[in-house]
This record gives sequence, structure tokens and C-alpha cells, in this order.
Amino acid sequence: MEKGSSRSVNRRTLAILGLVLAVMCWGGNSVAGRMSVGEIPPLALSFWRWFLALLVILPFTWKTVLRNRREVLSHWKAILPLAVLSISCFNSLLYLAVQTTQAVNIALLQVSLPVFTMVLAIPLLKQFPTKVQLLGMLIAVPGLILILGKGHWQSIIELNFGEGDLIMLSAVTLWAIYTVLLKRFTLPLSGAPMLTVFIAVGVVFILPFYLWELSIKGGFELNTSTVSLLSYVVIFASLVAYICWNFGVDVLGASNTALFNFLMPVFAAAFAIPLLGETLNHYHWTGAFLIFTGLWVSSRKQVKAG
Repeated sequence: MEKGSSRSVNRRTLAILGLVLAVMCWGGNSVAGRMSVGEIPPLALSFWRWFLALLVILPFTWKTVLRNRREVLSHWKAILPLAVLSISCFNSLLYLAVQTTQAVNIALLQVSLPVFTMVLAIPLLKQFPTKVQLLGMLIAVPGLILILGKGHWQSIIELNFGEGDLIMLSAVTLWAIYTVLLKRFTLPLSGAPMLTVFIAVGVVFILPFYLWELSIKGGFELNTSTVSLLSYVVIFASLVAYICWNFGVDVLGASNTALFNFLMPVFAAAFAIPLLGETLNHYHWTGAFLIFTGLWVSSRKQVKAG
């Protein structure tokens, strides 16, 4: 009995450490994207990140994918939008966004994902938010707007937001659609084999945009800096983070795991301040406080009368 209990505690500890590592890797992804400005064009970074990740993961998963190819093909109507939204669109838009906005902004905007998911679940899943969730949303949204307007009320009133922040807002919206559709669709595989299929489909859809970018901006030089950046986004932001996150979901459950997303801006700021010289302004602190408070309120269970 003690042995089983000890194993359970060890798995739980490993899951928590793994989730912290996953969020740390994703927090560093926005910083890596920002560091790539002037080194690797955004769509090139997105394409090579996933193409190289596919080469790494394929030897471990191709037999499972091949064995289940009929089931995979029969679910193409679900796989296609999910792969395009998660692999092709989100990361490409994130790397486009960091061309003109801070890595800290990117991380904070990503934390607002539950707000967008809640809104999109109404038309797509016919799920309506509770009163507590609506209250949390009313608290979080002003924080989001404050970050977008960089604390300038004139910009907020005139809806004059930065280009990079708006691109990231579009990315978060698409990821929210992906999250909602993931709940709606049934997939033939799970874990690494399903990720392999998503990456393979997503890379195909990134390719024409990458070739278009290549014809305009040209390629990039392979040097210590670019190889280091590519290595990070392929190994850590893609594969290590995904494996750790999946293990965390398996051990702790989806709801508990989602709370670890709140650490993303912490790690992004920890990397961005020394590596990029970014600073945290008053609107970052205020906006983050409102977003975190709103998400905390919306995650509370509604108390039943009597």
C-alpha cells in the first residue's frame, strides 16, 4: 500500500515538474521568436520549426500512424481544421506578432485564452457561461484592453492598438477555436501519433506562405545564433513541452493542468528582461492583475443556495 502511494506521489511530483518545464518552454518561445527578428524570417521559423520536429518525432510514431491510416483518413474533416489552426496558423501568427511587439505582451495575451474560449463555446458548442464565469470575464477583459492600448487611454478609446498585439490577438482567437473544436470532434489517435499527423498536415499548409516569403525576403544564414534558435523551438518549445504537458494532463487532469498557463508570463518576463532588455510597465502589472483575477474568479465553482 505504501509502495503504491509512493509511486502515486512520485508521478504527481513528476507531472508538476513536467508542467512547469512545459510552460517554461512555451514562455521562452515568444522570447526566441523575438530574438529571431532580423535573423530568421517569421514564416521560415514556423516552417522549419515544425518540419524539423516532424523529422525528429516520425521514427517513433510512423508505425502507429501507418497502422491506423484508414481511421486517420476517415477523420480528415476534423483533422484538417485542427492541424491548420494549431500548427499552421497559431505559431506563424505568433512569430509575425513578435516582429513588432514585446515578448511579455505575447505571453500575457496568451493567458487570456480562456476568455476567448468561453465566448466561442457559445456558438460552436452551445455552452453558455455561468454567472461566475461572466463576472470573471468582465474583470479580465479590461486588463486585456489595457495591455493592448499599452496603458494609454487615448489609444484604448480610439481602438488604436499596435499591429503586433492585434496579430497576436488573432492568433489567440484561432487557438481558442481550435480548443473548442477539439472538444467537439472525435479523433482516431491520441498523443504523439496524433501530433505527428497534425504536424504533417500543418507543414503542408505553411509551405506555400513560406515559399512566398522566401521569394520576397530570401533565406537566412545558418550560424550559431540561428541554429540555437531553431534547436530551441524544435526540441523544447515543440517536443519537450508537448510530452511534458501530455503527461501532466494524464496524471493531474485537464482542469488542474490549465492553471499552469498562468506561469507563462512569469517565465517570459524572466527570459525577456535579461535577454531582450524588455521592461515591465505599469500597464503590464495592472493588466496582468485584472486578467489573473478574472480567470481565478471564473474558475471558481458557483456556490449553490441552500
